[in-house]
Amino acid sequence: MNSSIRHWCYLALILLLPSDAYATWSIIAVDRKTGEAGIAGASCTSDVTGVASVVPGKGAIVVQAASNYFARVQGAGLIDKGMPPDEVLASIRDKQFDPEKQQYGLVTLYDDSAALAYSGVSIPDWRGAKLGHDFAALGNTLVGQAVVDDAFQAFDTNRDRPLAERLMLALNAGAKAGGDKRCGEQRARSAFVMLYQPQSDSNLTLAVTGIKLGGKPAVVLLNEQFDRWRQSRPHAP
Repeated sequence: MNSSIRHWCYLALILLLPSDAYATWSIIAVDRKTGEAGIAGASCTSDVTGVASVVPGKGAIVVQAASNYFARVQGAGLIDKGMPPDEVLASIRDKQFDPEKQQYGLVTLYDDSAALAYSGVSIPDWRGAKLGHDFAALGNTLVGQAVVDDAFQAFDTNRDRPLAERLMLALNAGAKAGGDKRCGEQRARSAFVMLYQPQSDSNLTLAVTGIKLGGKPAVVLLNEQFDRWRQSRPHAP
């Protein structure tokens, strides 16, 4: 797929994703050796997928809490153009997007700098982020800081694993630490993982949405999807 076609496919994907999702905890990451970029997230809302955009070959961005579709599209577009990450973050913190109700996270493949995040002061507690050089864990409306800390640790200590597996390990760690405080033992009603794979020039998106409150944990259901996908791959053990 040439770069022009990929660009328009990526823009179409952004426009098709739901824009009214609210997120709780997510992990956003790139692998600068393989060129992969991905995001995993979960929430007690019915569909969290609309907070995330993976920009093929360039990076990834999440706009969560009171998720703003227009901020996410603008940020993804600037990443696609290769704008420095700090300038992307500054742009989406414009007052038109009501940034104090937003939580932003972004990381790029083309700029060898740490991931960036911002948590607006009007976001419900617990809110915050932990940043690595090539990834970030962030969340809001959580049972506590351990959700982000444990997700960060799970991702960072499994660098021998493929990026997709590390994203799932981090999402699971956040769930085990308590997840979204609105969901109790269920942890989340929706969850997703998305990944751009440059080797095949393809996008992986797995998602669980619409689980009723008190139903089966969405992260557990996503794990089942992920295991089936992983086992279907030619090199799977």
